[in-house]
Amino acid sequence: MKQIASFCGILVLLAGCGEPFHLRGNAPMPSLQQGVYLQGMNTPAEFDQALRQGLERAGASIKQDPKAAQVTVTVNSYDEKRTVSGYSSTRQVREFNHALDVSIRVSGEGVTDPTEARSVHVERTQIYDGTSVLGSSEEETTIKQDLRREAARLLLLRVRAAISSAAK
Repeated sequence: MKQIASFCGILVLLAGCGEPFHLRGNAPMPSLQQGVYLQGMNTPAEFDQALRQGLERAGASIKQDPKAAQVTVTVNSYDEKRTVSGYSSTRQVREFNHALDVSIRVSGEGVTDPTEARSVHVERTQIYDGTSVLGSSEEETTIKQDLRREAARLLLLRVRAAISSAAK
């Protein structure tokens, strides 16, 4: 009973916030700067697509001409890594670390500190089993896809922050 009461209390507090509560990336981008131009996209198609879809879902329109956009997002670096992070007692690989580092720069009308590079680092661990090589390969592909989607989501938050701080 106490759990239900505390849950209802949290809901009441969230409902009383000045700005509506949004789950993970559902708030629209500020209306002042909705035209976004993406450049420097030497990245995998999955990452490009996740970043574009995230921007469009957030209310931005992707522009093909940099002069038509109020904000330019430049991908400065994109680095995927895979390292061994664990061995068995017989010195066989048992665990991999997959990491993704992406750095962007947001510039445009009213963006605070357009020279500041904004970056994200995401990583996941894969337990490797040498007896099921096909399953491990599939798992690695899934992990890389998840890393790309998560990095795009986090970068979208940084783009929003740059635009929101400029809009205030």
